[in-house]
Amino acid sequence: MGDRTFPGLLVPFAFQTATLSNSTAVAVNSTIRGGKASVLILSVETNNVRYRDDGTAPALTTGVLLTVGNSPYKFDGYNRTSQLKFQRQTGSAKVSIAAYRYRGDPTS
Repeated sequence: MGDRTFPGLLVPFAFQTATLSNSTAVAVNSTIRGGKASVLILSVETNNVRYRDDGTAPALTTGVLLTVGNSPYKFDGYNRTSQLKFQRQTGSAKVSIAAYRYRGDPTS
């Protein structure tokens, strides 16, 4: 995320903590999807995780790697579907997800 700033045009509205402890990928929850999120801020809390947003679940060794030491990550342009899924890389992992809309975006 580079400069670690949060634009003032974002309106916060939802939060999710995803605990990843087995081989089942976890999707973004319905509160975030239904709230019309445009931007997600992701914080990898414990162990590295992987994600995919193309409709295929990530696995322990496939998907885009997000590392603990580089959090937070900004996911701009979220498509508001359950296709965005997370999977642990090793051990148990936790991802915190803060959801935002741009001011003026429709809420329904």
